[in-house]
Amino acid sequence: MIDETVLNGKTKNNLKYLNLLSRQYSTINEASTEIINLQAILNLPKGTEHFLTDIHGEYEPFIHVLKNASGVIKQKIEDVFGNTLTQSDKKSLATLIYYPEQKLDIVLKQEKI
Repeated sequence: MIDETVLNGKTKNNLKYLNLLSRQYSTINEASTEIINLQAILNLPKGTEHFLTDIHGEYEPFIHVLKNASGVIKQKIEDVFGNTLTQSDKKSLATLIYYPEQKLDIVLKQEKI
């Protein structure tokens, strides 16, 4: 054990953090890997943020922006289904996600015909 009376404030602080890390990670390699992973997570792209103003009387466009997540849902459909669905099927799926009640009504009516 290190005699803490000879340590300066910064070294004491570092030792405190190292002791905390040693409780959760048994090796330097494990701790280093976790630090690298956490730093990578911090550098991931941030989600889209929207600040909407002056929406008085603009209920439908506002709701559409909310329901389609500003295009994120459409992009996710493209990422997941890529070339396995036609553009028409992807558009139909997106509409089902945005407006499930209305789209299901349309699909059910088409099936009755």
